[in-house]
Amino acid sequence: MDKKSILAMVLIAIVIILLPYYQQLIVGEKPRDTEKPSEIVSDQKMPSQPSQDETEKHPIISDPQHDVFGSPHQSSTTAREYAVPIFQDTEERTLTIQTNKIKAVLSNRGGGSLKEYSLLKYSRFDGPYVNLIDPEINNGLNLSFQNQNGQFINTNDFLFNSNITLPKVYLDRDNSHEIIYELQIDNRYLRKKYVFYKDHYHFDLIISFSDPLNMLLNSRYEIAWLNGLPSTEKDHSDDYSYSQVLIYMAKDLDNYSVSDQGKKERVNLSGSADWLAVRMKYFVTAMINKNPDFSEGVFFSGEGVKKDGYVQRLYEFGFHNRYANQVGDTLRIYMGPMDHGELAAYKNNLNKMVMNSGWYERAFRFISLLILPVLEFLYSIIPNYGIVIIIFSILIKIIVYPLTKKSYSSMKEMQTIQPLMAEIREKYKDDPQRMNKEMMKLYKDHGVNPLGGCLPMLLQMPLLIALFIVFRSTIQLRGAMFIPGWIPDLSLPDTIFVLPFSLPLYGNEFNLLPILMAVTMIFQSKMTMQDPKQKAMVYLMPVFMLLIFNRFPSGLNLYYTMFNLLTIIQQKYITKVPDKTLVEKKPPAKSKNKK
Repeated sequence: MDKKSILAMVLIAIVIILLPYYQQLIVGEKPRDTEKPSEIVSDQKMPSQPSQDETEKHPIISDPQHDVFGSPHQSSTTAREYAVPIFQDTEERTLTIQTNKIKAVLSNRGGGSLKEYSLLKYSRFDGPYVNLIDPEINNGLNLSFQNQNGQFINTNDFLFNSNITLPKVYLDRDNSHEIIYELQIDNRYLRKKYVFYKDHYHFDLIISFSDPLNMLLNSRYEIAWLNGLPSTEKDHSDDYSYSQVLIYMAKDLDNYSVSDQGKKERVNLSGSADWLAVRMKYFVTAMINKNPDFSEGVFFSGEGVKKDGYVQRLYEFGFHNRYANQVGDTLRIYMGPMDHGELAAYKNNLNKMVMNSGWYERAFRFISLLILPVLEFLYSIIPNYGIVIIIFSILIKIIVYPLTKKSYSSMKEMQTIQPLMAEIREKYKDDPQRMNKEMMKLYKDHGVNPLGGCLPMLLQMPLLIALFIVFRSTIQLRGAMFIPGWIPDLSLPDTIFVLPFSLPLYGNEFNLLPILMAVTMIFQSKMTMQDPKQKAMVYLMPVFMLLIFNRFPSGLNLYYTMFNLLTIIQQKYITKVPDKTLVEKKPPAKSKNKK
């Protein structure tokens, strides 16, 4: 295969790898206003939250099952806007739950609304722990329903009473801890029980109504997650490019996202769903319905908000549930890393969302999932992912060596017959059919396969694309240090310094590994260049790759730099090894008949 053909294949491969990164599936619907995250979409007007001077005090209704909520500090109020009296606490109170994995701060507003959910094993790029709750976007859980009068009741408008006796609980010994929040509506109760566990990223939420037939219109309510997740990475644009809602229904995973500024109207899907989730690049919140038989459908919507240099994507999604379970409906809320092993432990296909954010990731996911355990195994032996990447690149070159050798041998054979091919082109330039016939005869006589140099490269492409996916998005490399001071985080660019100005296409970050990768590409191209007229292409492609890869993670650039270095070594080795001699076949000499 000539230089132009090889260049064309490289460009096609680059398009295959990079183009899907900029494509987003546009679907979804108009979200609720981020400044009013608890607003319920309805044909009726949502009643406003009762003000202090519009309330009046009522005694707590005695109920032996609820004595724990009758502490002296509590009071009850009635909202005039509602047809029934609603009793609530007098002030907002918080509780902190801390395990070896998470720190959660719950408020009695809404009956356990989250004020903080920090992951203690992961840090942000700027220092603090990753917190999946952000007051700026006002995200979190919300329960709402219509009462028998058709009025919407948004539980985030009310201060629930609770059984909290301590402001902070450490789960260092106990396996679990329960917190109960309760809201009295007339003489009936809505109860929300939270169960936190010592060694898990999830907690359980059990929702129960004391008299659902008289509290709920048609026994239905909504449980939703509002406003998606905040960005936790330095590159907000890259982080939000992965942001989407995932719905697992009928053993099928669907992805929905908004890519541009603007709102997408609410979409309702009927049927039972196993779980719903919203993900970013490295972290996810999933709502797992433990009682799917009582789910009558799901809903979701989205909004793209233009920010400085990126689009913030906010999502709302949840379940339409029919309350028919007297012991309560149970939801399991997972808030943690996009870790394949962590998610696979739930045995409900949550792990399907890993490396599954676009069609190209789905196409090569099988290969990517074979690569990931190999990296984790090597890391268990050598606890430095930078060294693991170097060793892994050596293993890959050893595995693909037969294909590489075949490719170079075919290119060498093609180079040998180049003069003969030039003669045929010149001789039959006015007869294309005869030219093709003579070319095929030349290939056959010399045992040369014109595709021999290209096919081995194509066979390697699925592996290279799968490696691109793994090194670019796996959470194992997030925060992984290689060389202190130079590469402290393999998921970030290896920035040496920041320029006081920004260059077109390049940016303002001077990163060393992309430059080293481009230099190795130049040396590699010079070794295989056959036509001096194509000398400019030796530099054009490396410069193009430098501009593309400059802001990519250093782990990815480290792998491709090592891959190029090892390719150069292989090229030198293969050219030194004697290959089979190609003997030019000449037509037999004509015999002279002597008379």
